[in-house]
Amino acid sequence: GQAQWRCYSITSEPQPGSPISVLVRRVAGGRVSNWICDHAQPALRLQVLPPAGRFLLARPGAAALLFAGGSGIAPIYALARQALAAGAPRVGLFYANRDRATTMLTDELDALQRAAGARLALRYWFDAEDGLPAPQSLAEQARGFETADVYLCGPDAFMRAVGSGLAQAGFDATRVHREDFGAPADDGDAGAEPDVGVGDDADGRAAGPAVTMTVTLGAQQHVVAVGPRQSLLSAMLDAGLPVPHACKVGECASCICRLEEGQVERLDNSVLDEDDVADGWVLACRTRALGTPVRIRFN
Repeated sequence: GQAQWRCYSITSEPQPGSPISVLVRRVAGGRVSNWICDHAQPALRLQVLPPAGRFLLARPGAAALLFAGGSGIAPIYALARQALAAGAPRVGLFYANRDRATTMLTDELDALQRAAGARLALRYWFDAEDGLPAPQSLAEQARGFETADVYLCGPDAFMRAVGSGLAQAGFDATRVHREDFGAPADDGDAGAEPDVGVGDDADGRAAGPAVTMTVTLGAQQHVVAVGPRQSLLSAMLDAGLPVPHACKVGECASCICRLEEGQVERLDNSVLDEDDVADGWVLACRTRALGTPVRIRFN
């Protein structure tokens, strides 16, 4: 059968040598998540890529304000535990869900609340009872955390509302860190390729000359052709290169590589910080060549 890849956020604390856990939720029509829920048993072996991404605590021992929507609780739960374990004086966690019945990790969060006491301000929000969280309600959650770093993960609409609330509260945008869901990671496809515009060919490639790209992968070099509006990752996969990748929508950073030569268009750098970009790192799934030969390297 066809190999299927999905990204799942890590819920365990980032401690060297400790077991890694992920949160898998059943979704309508999901191929991988539903298979895991139905068939996963102890001793099952799966091929996985190493952990990747940049959604980490900037200051582990400092106060932190966390926002989670739905299954966005997965990485937020890990960050909350890490912050408390590192001695953060106060951690705020706002957790929104459709209703009580669909809320995940409530037992674990309640246990964390009991253990942390006044250091953890945990608030559940249920749309069925409280309505959709408005920016004003989210701004109120930020009171007392004006100097804290902020971390949010959840659906796009939820994170937009949180962003508006934080702006109302006067938060510095440089202290706001987010993990985006992007396209659903467990639909039939692993993710969407970059959008194409009017005039593109039926296969999603724009008319025009291809760009030559040299790829250093391990100890080998490969030369592939990249279409004018084709992502670097798509070109490498078309050429049959075994490059690391997973989500294909710029969320997991599995396809991160270094640009050594050429001009490119970065469509999304949300998981890369300014230093990463300055050092030449790009996400192959969200990067296009701009007409000159390109050279990239996977470490």
